[in-house]
Amino acid sequence: MQRVVNFLRGNIRLEVECAYPERFMNLCAQNDIAFWNLVRIDHITIQVTMTIKAYGRLQPLLPNLHAQVRPVKRSGVPIFFLRIRKRYALMAGFLVTLIAIWVVSLYIWDIQITGNDQIPAHEILQVMEEVGVGIGSFGPGIHPEVFRNQVLLLMDDLAWITVNINGSRATVIVRERIHPPDRVPEGVPTAVFATKSGVIDQMIIWEGAALVEIGDTVVIGQDLVSGRVESLATGTYFLRADARIYARTWYELSMSMPLELIEKTFTGRTSTKSRIFFGKSRINLYFNSGIPYETYDKMVEDSYFILPGGIVLPIRLQRMIYREYTPTSGAMDHDQAAQLLHARLLAQLEELIGPEGEILSTSFTVEVAPGLVTVHLAAECREQIAAVRRLQADEMQIFELPDEITREEINQP
Repeated sequence: MQRVVNFLRGNIRLEVECAYPERFMNLCAQNDIAFWNLVRIDHITIQVTMTIKAYGRLQPLLPNLHAQVRPVKRSGVPIFFLRIRKRYALMAGFLVTLIAIWVVSLYIWDIQITGNDQIPAHEILQVMEEVGVGIGSFGPGIHPEVFRNQVLLLMDDLAWITVNINGSRATVIVRERIHPPDRVPEGVPTAVFATKSGVIDQMIIWEGAALVEIGDTVVIGQDLVSGRVESLATGTYFLRADARIYARTWYELSMSMPLELIEKTFTGRTSTKSRIFFGKSRINLYFNSGIPYETYDKMVEDSYFILPGGIVLPIRLQRMIYREYTPTSGAMDHDQAAQLLHARLLAQLEELIGPEGEILSTSFTVEVAPGLVTVHLAAECREQIAAVRRLQADEMQIFELPDEITREEINQP
């Protein structure tokens, strides 16, 4: 940024020849004359760069220095205008160019989206287009509060969004909504059931009547805690069952991998196709759109034209590079394949049991067939298997006993 400021102010490169060049540096330091890019040519000659304004302050001090100071090079905006001051057509063209760049910088030519993990960027861009914000939109006409309200009404998965406009670049910052798990409304009778099969290891019951005990084997979908409670004193009543049930679970997973692999051997031959984007328009800089190779890798490079100050021009150069390769057959050692499958199986198991699960023990077996390796994983885990479901209407029916039969008589052997 300082280089841009110095360029706008104008620079001059000086060659100082003095018996003691240190005197020149001390003179500048004593009079607050800044310089940079010091280069020593020999023991009596140095070169420095300073602004034109600083050089004007230095000139009255030079007679006392007993040194030869020669301008070597002048650069910067003031020097440019000084050279073209009598070329009116060039001055007018330059002025028109500056006005055009200023007008172009008022429009959005680059959009960056940050903060999205689950929602694809193209979906956010599509909704932004619907509310009138996209490539080519007038930047000063975009009001962040109005933009935020309009987008949030159209995207339920977003909790918050804002747009920061810097020149012709718009940075969109989003925060995705964290949806709470489906819950049964308060006051509705529920039951706790098993989401996986296993052997009960621990039970923490806050409400409800337990239907199983520690050590019992349960299957997926089986009720563990009931929200229907039978009482001789108060009869049948229903409540919201809630519990955390831990069980030991077992998994058997398998995964195979061929030992023969296809490797890429790059030939060194490349082909490049370029195209220029002006806003939303595209101009291809090639005539033949075909790819000269049968097997290749494709890389895409985008280059934006950015002026000092972060002004993005609506011009983008895209280069598509095609690298030819020859597919060759390779072989992997069965031990390496087995280790790779071990890691993949463990990752799959951790995904199955979730962050609350715990792996108690694992056992691997490896089968080697011609050109194929298969790894089997047997694992014992400990998981929280309880989930809540709503009681159905038939489960909430209360059957009245005949008047002539008492509950004591029913309970008699």
